[in-house]
Amino acid sequence: MYEAKQMEEEEPSFHPVDGDLRKWTGFIIGTGIYESGVFEIEIILPRNFPYEPPKVIWKTNIWHPNIFQKNVCVNILGKDWLPSMSITGIIETLRNLLNYPNPNSPLNTIAARQMTKNLEEFSKTAKEYVKKYATWNHLGK
Repeated sequence: MYEAKQMEEEEPSFHPVDGDLRKWTGFIIGTGIYESGVFEIEIILPRNFPYEPPKVIWKTNIWHPNIFQKNVCVNILGKDWLPSMSITGIIETLRNLLNYPNPNSPLNTIAARQMTKNLEEFSKTAKEYVKKYATWNHLGK
């Protein structure tokens, strides 16, 4: 499977869970205010993929307006999904979401409100979450 080869080439790499090519796990390295964070992601492909978008589970706690309780709010995982989109494209979108949080489409309304009202405090809280939850030492806890 071409997608499988691409997934394993992602940095750091994503791998199928127990050899199941419909369930992938891997890590995204933080950038921007999430610099030095390590975020564990799980991607589950539905049976009728690519005609239905995958489900993304964000396994690492993060202070982010578009990520809350393991859920991710990004349009390409819903109404804007196209069968021509790739899993590696989703990973790139998730990386971009770290750089460009969107407080206008929040899952975490408290983080979104903080981001729009006090960006400095939002950045401080996000960095505290990185230190507390998103290091190699904290993975799997």
